Amino acid sequence: MPTKVRNSSELQSAIDHLNSGAGQKHLILDQGDYFFERPLEINSNCSGLVIEGAGKVNLFGGVRITRWQKKNDFLWSAKLPQTSNVPLDFRMLIVNGRYADRARLPEKGFFIHETEFDVTWKSTYEGGFERQPTPKELTTLKYKPEDIPKTLEPKNAELTIFHMWDESLVGVKRIDGTARTITFSNPSGWPPGAFTKAYNFEKRYILWNTIEGMTKPGQWFLDRRHGEIVYWPLENERMQEATIIAPCLESLIIVGHSDEDIVTDIQIKNMSISATNAPLMSGAFGAKLFDGAVSLRNVEGATLQNLNIFNVGAHCIKASGDHISIRSCHLHNAGAGAIRLVGSHALIHNNHIHDIGKTFPSAIAMYVGATDPNVPEEWEAGKLYTDCKITHNELHDVPYAAICAGGKNLRIEKNLVHRAMQNLYDGAGIYITFCTNALVKQNFIRDIKDTPGAGTSAYYLDEKAIDCTIEENVEINVPRPSHNHIAFNNTFRNNIFIMKGKGWFSLERSKGYHFEKNVMVATEGLEFYDMVAVERLENNILCPGQGQLITKELDHYDVRSAYELKLENGNTTDDPLLLNYENGKIQFANDSIAHKLGIQEVDVSDAGLIKE
Repeated sequence: MPTKVRNSSELQSAIDHLNSGAGQKHLILDQGDYFFERPLEINSNCSGLVIEGAGKVNLFGGVRITRWQKKNDFLWSAKLPQTSNVPLDFRMLIVNGRYADRARLPEKGFFIHETEFDVTWKSTYEGGFERQPTPKELTTLKYKPEDIPKTLEPKNAELTIFHMWDESLVGVKRIDGTARTITFSNPSGWPPGAFTKAYNFEKRYILWNTIEGMTKPGQWFLDRRHGEIVYWPLENERMQEATIIAPCLESLIIVGHSDEDIVTDIQIKNMSISATNAPLMSGAFGAKLFDGAVSLRNVEGATLQNLNIFNVGAHCIKASGDHISIRSCHLHNAGAGAIRLVGSHALIHNNHIHDIGKTFPSAIAMYVGATDPNVPEEWEAGKLYTDCKITHNELHDVPYAAICAGGKNLRIEKNLVHRAMQNLYDGAGIYITFCTNALVKQNFIRDIKDTPGAGTSAYYLDEKAIDCTIEENVEINVPRPSHNHIAFNNTFRNNIFIMKGKGWFSLERSKGYHFEKNVMVATEGLEFYDMVAVERLENNILCPGQGQLITKELDHYDVRSAYELKLENGNTTDDPLLLNYENGKIQFANDSIAHKLGIQEVDVSDAGLIKE
C-alpha cells in the first residue's frame, strides 16, 4: 500500500528512511503547503520511487517572511529570519503568489556604459577571442556620471551586463566616482563592451537591488547592510495579511549524486514547486551553471509529469541522464530556464513554458541534449547524446532562444513558439548545433522581433549542424526565417516563411545545402547570404513583394558583392496565392503555382499543447 504523507517533516522523514534502504516506495502527499529548509535528497536506494500529490500540493524551498513594520509612508521592512541553512541571500521574492519586481535602475530600459573591449571574435569553433580577456577587463565597467547615484550602497547593488547572446550578473565591490568605474565582486562571463563594436549594438546594463531603484509599488530589495527586506506594497495589499516567501534552497528535490550512485525509474507527479534560490554569479551560456528546483543528476529512467514549477530563482528542471520524460508540465516565472537536460532518449512532450529568464535573460527556455558551443571540452561528450524527442510544447515570452538542442537523431516536431528572443541577440525560436541527422518538422514559429548583431531567426542551424532536415515548418512574422553558420549538408524542404517587410536567409560559411519546394513571401524584398552554400535550389517560390530578390556573396563574414538572384530549375518569384495562413493552416488557391511545383499545403494549426 502507498504511504500517505501529511506534512513536510513526514515527507523528509520518509525520504530519509528510503535512502537508508527501507520503506514503501510509493508516497502520496496530502493536499497542503510543504516548506523545506533542506532539500529532499534521493539516492539509489530509492530507485523505483513514486512521489505524487493528491489534490493541491505545494512544495516551497523557502521560508515565510513575517513581522513586517512600516518604514515610511510607502515602504515596509522585515528582518531576515534565521534558518537552519546558510544565511539568506536571494534575488527573487514571492508576494501573494507573484514573482515580485526587484528594485532596478533605470525604471525602464537600460543604462549604456562606456567600457571598451575591441578584440576580434573569430568564432566559437575557432577559439573565441583573438586574445583572452584580462582579470581587470572581466571585473571593471565604466559608467556615465548621471547613471550611478552618489548615495549607492555597494554591498546591496548588483549589475546585469548584457553581451550578445549572454549576460553577466555581478555584485559591486567598489565604486570610483573620480574614474567613473565600478569594480565587480565576481567576474563577468564576458568583458563589458565585448562584441558591441563589431556587431553594432548598445552596451546595455541594469542596476539592481538598491533603495534608489524603488520607484513604484510592487518592488522590493534586500538590504544586506541592515539585514532586512524592504517592500513597497501594491495599492490593494495589506501587509499584515500578505503571504511573502523568500527562497533559501537552490534545489528542492535532488535525485542522484554521482556516477557511483545512479538512481533508476523515479516518478514525480501532480504537484507545484516554488521558492528556490540562485547564487550571485554569471551563469555562462544558457545560464547552464545554475541548478534546478528539481535536479536530476545522472539518472537512468525518470518521469516528471503534471508539475507546476514556478516562482523559482534559477531553472525549473535541470537534468542529466538517459530515458528522462518530462510531460504535461507548466514551467513559468523562473529566474533562469524551464528545462535544461543533457543525455539520451529524452522525451519532452506537451509542456507549457513562458516568462522565464527573469533574473538571467540568457537562459534558454528549453535546452535538450545540446553541447555548450563555447566549451571545446564538451564537444566530444555531446556527440554521445542521441534520440531525444521534443514534441507538442508551447513556448512564449522568453528573453532568448526558445528551444536549443543537439546530439544525434534529434526530433523536434509540432512545437509552437511565439515572442521568443525578447531581450538578447543571436538566437532563434529553434536553435540546433553540434548535431547530426536532426529532423525539425511541422513546427509553428511566429511573432519574433528582429535584433541587432547576428539577429533573430525562426530556425537557426549553428556550428556543426550536419545532415539535418528542416521540413514542413511554418514561420510568420519573423524577419529572418533561418540563419545557418558553419553548418553542412542540410536540407530545407516544403517550409512556409511569411514575413512583413524585408526577409533574410543567411548561410554563413556553410556548404552542401539543398533548398527545395519552399515558399518565402516578403513585402519589401528578400536577401540571401551566401547562396554559394546551396548546391541544389529547385522549385521554390521566392516572392519579394515590392522589393528585390538579392543575393550577397560573403568573404568569411564580410559582404564581397551583391546582385539580383537569377532563378532557374523551377524557382519563381510568383505570388503563391495564399488563401489562409494566420492560424498555421496553409492553403493555396486552385491556380497557385505551388501545386505545379509540387509544394504541399502544410497544417501546423495543432502545433503546441494537446489534451491528453
